[in-house]
Amino acid sequence: MTLFLSLFSLALILLLAALDIVICVTQYDTIGVKFNDFADVGWLVGGYSLASAIAMLLWGRLAAMFGLKVSLMYSIVIFEIGSLISALSNSMNMLIVGRIIAGLGGSGIESLVLVIGTAIVVEKYRGIIATLLSVSYMIAEGVGPFIGGAFAERVSWRWCFYINLPIGALAFVLLELAYNPNDQRSSITRWKAALKYVWSWHYSELFTAHYWKSMAKLLVFELDILGVLLSAAGFMLLMLALSFGGTAFPWVSGPVITLFVLTPVLLLLFCVYDFKFLPYLNKRLSNVEVKPLLLWTTASNWGILTSSVAGLFSCFAYSLQSVFLVQYYQMVHNKGPMLASIHLWEFSIPACIAAVIMGVWNAQYGTIKPFMIFGVICGVIGSGLLCMLTGYSTLSESIGYSILPGLAFGCILQASLLSAQVQIPLEDPDYNQKFIEVTALNSFSHAMGFSLGGNMGTMIFITSIKNQVRHSEIELPAFSTIEELVVYRTSHYDGPNSPLAHILTEAIRNVFYCALGCYGVAFLFGIFTSSKKTRVSTKKRQ
Repeated sequence: MTLFLSLFSLALILLLAALDIVICVTQYDTIGVKFNDFADVGWLVGGYSLASAIAMLLWGRLAAMFGLKVSLMYSIVIFEIGSLISALSNSMNMLIVGRIIAGLGGSGIESLVLVIGTAIVVEKYRGIIATLLSVSYMIAEGVGPFIGGAFAERVSWRWCFYINLPIGALAFVLLELAYNPNDQRSSITRWKAALKYVWSWHYSELFTAHYWKSMAKLLVFELDILGVLLSAAGFMLLMLALSFGGTAFPWVSGPVITLFVLTPVLLLLFCVYDFKFLPYLNKRLSNVEVKPLLLWTTASNWGILTSSVAGLFSCFAYSLQSVFLVQYYQMVHNKGPMLASIHLWEFSIPACIAAVIMGVWNAQYGTIKPFMIFGVICGVIGSGLLCMLTGYSTLSESIGYSILPGLAFGCILQASLLSAQVQIPLEDPDYNQKFIEVTALNSFSHAMGFSLGGNMGTMIFITSIKNQVRHSEIELPAFSTIEELVVYRTSHYDGPNSPLAHILTEAIRNVFYCALGCYGVAFLFGIFTSSKKTRVSTKKRQ
């Protein structure tokens, strides 16, 4: 019963984070028009995913130091704070800040839920647990469009973020009551002890040099805060370059070129700092244990690297396809947010079926790589079919084009995680810590893919429309922004096959071409993933 409640609380927590992303996707047009800022609307998912990706490895380290349960509960609180800021925002910038804060908490949710879920059972059942948690994500894609569309059309888009508050509170309470690792003290006893510690702590230590010296050691040597800042700055500049290029500044302008140049420099500095400098300090300093955020032994493990990169580009492609399939039905077919978002089922149902089949098969036979190969092949073929979508396409054609990408995402997402986890031998004396860090690294790659997809898709879409309008001979009112074009299209709808609809369709297809390229990269790494299997009993193998 305790295991069931623990799994239910974990599934609910993951549902909270997944529902937030799915609902947010349905609000692109609504929020873009509300704040007259369609160019930055990609940051609603991109900002969340970027913050989530950057903090993934840090949450893994915090969990190893302070415990999985405590870290996960703090991540829920941070996520709730970000949701509240988003709901109360009165500008696009404030909304993006709220999404970034929510992403910091969401990163802990996404990575630690997977760690706890796959750690509370023996290795042979990890696939089934990963399936159960993945199904909660698919459920979010099923109900999210109804909830988001209903709020946008009937109440207010703000309720898309307010809804996170009661769900998060319920998940918090269930986690506190149900999950009790290592037979720790009761919840009430632990909370009393925590309050007593806070009350009796000597706050005068805040004004002593010893306190700040120990805090500096914690931040620099144990949490690797400088590594976090270097990697965060590098990825942030990359996202800014993709966001500003072709919109706020020309691609060949000084600011955009500077951002693209600084990105690899900062990421290279991060690699040198974590892989060379910190290990050097660890050998030189005998009284301090230095812990890089990302160990070279982990980053250079071929099985972990290939599976994580394949997962990254799969999530990259899925983000592009899912967001702009909704945009296709909203802009080309003039459907409302709710009806357009229901078409996410075209991806989520096949993905859910693939996840369930893989989970059951993996528990029986321990195989992982065949599903990875099947997934990347489906991804390439399905993405090519999705590029055939036009204004003349029927609903059955749209569903048919989406089946293979859905199957691909369901297979790769799970295979990527399991393939990375099995690289850590059970006999390793640091198994628990390495298991947490590898799971966090894999979750980081997924979040980074979603983040890049959110911003890259918006950039391609806007740039494509501008280029087509500039060379088009159709008569349109003068538009200074893409937002004005979207509003004009809604109020002057002239069918899915008009010249303006053709421009929008071509822009969306260009996004799908990018997704095809992403699955091409995922294919190259997917076929070279490790052939290791999860362990099953001798009886099951026979």
